[in-house]
Amino acid sequence: MATPRPRQLRRDKTLFDLAMNSIRLQLEEADRLAQQPQLREAPDAELQFIQYSIDQWAGLGTGYIMRKFRCSMAQALQLLGELQNELKMSVSVPELRRVPFTHSLALSPELAAAQQPAAAE
Repeated sequence: MATPRPRQLRRDKTLFDLAMNSIRLQLEEADRLAQQPQLREAPDAELQFIQYSIDQWAGLGTGYIMRKFRCSMAQALQLLGELQNELKMSVSVPELRRVPFTHSLALSPELAAAQQPAAAE
């Protein structure tokens, strides 16, 4: 299968949601580190959980791209990064902040399970 274009990735609702959750948490992480620079050296439990959740969303997005577009992990990581960069440039920070970051922290079992059937589309 040919490598998908950024527009194609952005139109995929599942992938869009995965990327947006990751971006929202990255914003929260940056806010916390700006307010409490000492957390860079010794992250507290809450910051560690945010970072873990970012990794979860990125992992789900990467896996989803690999399955749906039949590409390597390196390609999927690059595509996810490109999508996230595009979204960061096109979605305003106030709009991102409208989503409560606690919503982005919640990886429901239903969402995790839904990733498998969605990849078969």
